[in-house]
Amino acid sequence: MKKLIGIVLVFFILSGCTPVLKQPQLSKEEIETEREKQQEIAINTYIERKIRLYKVGLPLLKGALNFYNKKPVISLGILVHTEKNYKKEYLPILRKKYRVEETPTILYIHPDFGAYSSGLKVNDRIIEIDKKKITSLESLKKTLQEIDINKEKVEVIVDRNGEDLKFNVQTTKICPFSFVLYSDPRIGDTINAFTDGQIIYATPGLLRFIQQDKELAFILSHEIAHAVLDHVQKTLGNRILGTIVDIAITVATGISTQGIFGDLAGLVFSKEFEKEADYLGTYIAAISGYDISDAPDFWRKMAAEYPGSTKDVFLATHPSSPERYILIEKTVSEIKEKQEKGLPLSPDFKKVK
Repeated sequence: MKKLIGIVLVFFILSGCTPVLKQPQLSKEEIETEREKQQEIAINTYIERKIRLYKVGLPLLKGALNFYNKKPVISLGILVHTEKNYKKEYLPILRKKYRVEETPTILYIHPDFGAYSSGLKVNDRIIEIDKKKITSLESLKKTLQEIDINKEKVEVIVDRNGEDLKFNVQTTKICPFSFVLYSDPRIGDTINAFTDGQIIYATPGLLRFIQQDKELAFILSHEIAHAVLDHVQKTLGNRILGTIVDIAITVATGISTQGIFGDLAGLVFSKEFEKEADYLGTYIAAISGYDISDAPDFWRKMAAEYPGSTKDVFLATHPSSPERYILIEKTVSEIKEKQEKGLPLSPDFKKVK
């Protein structure tokens, strides 16, 4: 009975707080039209950011090949997509501008690579590459991986407006990494980029924050440097060794370490890895044709977003911002001196004893 009385009281209290302003009436049709407009803006913004990531990043994958000691892959300079890349409700919107089908069609062509100069166009549907049928993104990736890296041109057949066209496309060797625009509600507007050693991820927050393409190149080249130097694998190896210690202590004493040695081992050299990525990443950006003069000031701007990074803390996974600024400033001076003297842009590696 008391609960019922309480509910009734709440009802009367709320009824006394009803809105008092007369507002314009909204029809379902108006709301639906506006919803469609917002969806169109959202998906087109996503496409624009995805293209920007590829446009800025692809030359870096070519430049980083100077320091990559594993097998490269072939690139034609095209970004492709299929229906599987999008939610079904977005497809009608996308098809106003792009050709999106079950099999790969071209979304973007980089102006500095072979596909552009050969005459391929956005919305061409790829039929064959190097005599092999292309039926999916997976088959396209596999075909490019299997092409002889010394092959200078490949035959590409596309469908354009119902007509099959044949092109001989110049190939370019690049590092076998890819770029992904990482959208996740849990990270919100985080300004971040990271890598798993194969894929370079960038958040929408990062793309919103960075206005100039050369600044985006500084970030991406840093992550590419991590991948080139196998930092992810090395960190994983350190963590595994630490976990072995955790297990050994638990077996010997019966006391759980709760994974503390694995966690600590994962942090070993993490700060040095970041310094290496800053150093090599600056070289990669320079070799790829980006102006690195403003690189130190860009990292200052990044530090302004994370004021706590100006302090050096115990077991920090990144260098402090002042430390990073000075390191990159010295690296830029080192590169410019080599450029002036006509020397190869090769970073200095430690001698292994």
